Amino acid sequence: GNLHLVWGVVNDKDLHEIWPLLPKEATYYFCKPNIPRGLDAEVLQKFAAENGFSGKAYDDVKAAYTAALAQAQAHDTVFVGGSTFEVAEVVG
Repeated sequence: GNLHLVWGVVNDKDLHEIWPLLPKEATYYFCKPNIPRGLDAEVLQKFAAENGFSGKAYDDVKAAYTAALAQAQAHDTVFVGGSTFEVAEVVG
């Protein structure tokens, strides 16, 4: 199946170091963890696009997660990551 990544990070992460580790073939749902240090989703989406990744920015983690679930098919994988703060918003 396809891979859907709900992805958000805090603003002190080195994106140049993280990005080469991520799969380009995934569909990304960029979001900002709901903490003051959260990196704006539009900034994250722009950086991703400049590095050959595709995806859309969402207003918050729940909206990104909901969109990923809506797009995912039965054999697809939805992964939430980047920041544990973001993961906590989904499971909390």
